[in-house]
Amino acid sequence: MTARPFALRRVAVGLAALLSSAATLEAQLISPKTVPIHQGEQFGIYPAQWPGMGGVSIALVDTIGDPWSNPAKATRLTVGSIQVMPFTHRATAGGGRTLPVSILQTGGGFAGGALFSLQEVERRDVWWNVPISDRRASNQYFSGLLARRFGGGLSVGAGVSVADLKGVDGVSALYAGSDRVRQSGSLLDARLGLLKEFTGGATLEMVAVSNRYRMTHDVHFPETWRWAPCPPCAAPGPCACDPNVIPARDERNLDRTNTAGLHAVYLAPKTPGGWRMGYLFTANRLSHPKIPNYQIQNIPRDPGNTDAFNFGFGASRMFGPSTFGLDVVMEPMWSHTWADAAGDTTDVAGTVIPQGAHTVDNHFRFSNSRINVGFGHEFVGDSDSAAVVGLQFGVAMRAINYTLDQDNHVLRTARSQDEGWVEWTPTFGLRVRTRDVVFGYSVSMTCGPRCMNDQLTARNFNAPTVGGDVPVIAAPSEPLTFDGGSSSQHRVMVSIRLR
Repeated sequence: MTARPFALRRVAVGLAALLSSAATLEAQLISPKTVPIHQGEQFGIYPAQWPGMGGVSIALVDTIGDPWSNPAKATRLTVGSIQVMPFTHRATAGGGRTLPVSILQTGGGFAGGALFSLQEVERRDVWWNVPISDRRASNQYFSGLLARRFGGGLSVGAGVSVADLKGVDGVSALYAGSDRVRQSGSLLDARLGLLKEFTGGATLEMVAVSNRYRMTHDVHFPETWRWAPCPPCAAPGPCACDPNVIPARDERNLDRTNTAGLHAVYLAPKTPGGWRMGYLFTANRLSHPKIPNYQIQNIPRDPGNTDAFNFGFGASRMFGPSTFGLDVVMEPMWSHTWADAAGDTTDVAGTVIPQGAHTVDNHFRFSNSRINVGFGHEFVGDSDSAAVVGLQFGVAMRAINYTLDQDNHVLRTARSQDEGWVEWTPTFGLRVRTRDVVFGYSVSMTCGPRCMNDQLTARNFNAPTVGGDVPVIAAPSEPLTFDGGSSSQHRVMVSIRLR
């Protein structure tokens, strides 16, 4: 955060990389997804020191971003700062504008921070004359943290984030044929962090996190027409077919997910060559008390649960004004969702399935992985200057693969389905810093199964998200054709040092 003097005439511009919820390293929170839909961009409301390093985070210290993931890391601050971070994001079916403002402060053995953000989101796949309330919605976010440094290199911190949500990107795309999806709900994220810095240079961090996501989807499907087959004609000549009308209907779907997680990272001391190696482990237990009945599947599901893990390795090195970082993460998951019988149900063999028993079981096995690579460089000038311009660039790739095993106890059938896709994100950005001010801009492209050429997409890989991606556990009823397209974010950050 402190600026070193260099000559303005020697300053140059640079490149940066960024996120993916499709490619973000979402440390403490792991979100299972069975469809390629992008939602995490709108939740990337936190600042980051390395917005262009391709999401590298395991072995790379981020002074202003790390406290929001692990509150105990706020004790590393040597000076307070204020951040203003306006950004726009865009996805195939939506997008929006967001203005987060945050403050980080330290004094004595304590450190803390607060963030407030307003956001407007919009649905793009609607007619131009649809009421504003069906096209736009507003969200509000608040986060706070407090940390205390104790003796022996031990720090402890706690943080909480709350959100009042009226719109989440991509939800309307999951209700094919609807012309209105009104959303309302909330998100609560609480975490307790620990940081231990050893005398030899090694560090150990641990975070316990609890996350509660609550949304209600009020969906309206308009009246549609369906042509029925013609009955046999009694008289010679053409027969006229009458259309069958599918009446308009309203549905209310509840989306509920509770997540409990434990996250740990161990950083080894620097090697003689200047390398820093880190090792990551994350475990999440997600319970899904209520899962929406998306149109992508033909069998409703009610509850479910997911066990998710991250095993990762990271490396970073600073040599002169340059920085290199690398993360490799494996992400296995197992999900189980099911449908409960509303009443006693008879299967095809005449056996009664009692009320409350499972009529359908869906078992998902995920074998996801991701690689983030980033490089940054600051152009060093003469010692009489007060500004530095730096560049960062990187790329992130994420592979999502899962197998669905579905048992229908009413029809007494079983089937298996394999799905998978790859998302990749190259990025570009610029960072200018003086003794008291840091200015940054980043933009990137995130491509899923289909990359839309007219959508430049960006998101800050390093920045933690208030809730990560929203889990979407839908069991496809046929080979997956849903295409979430691309997502985008253009971000500006101004960080002002507090004296």
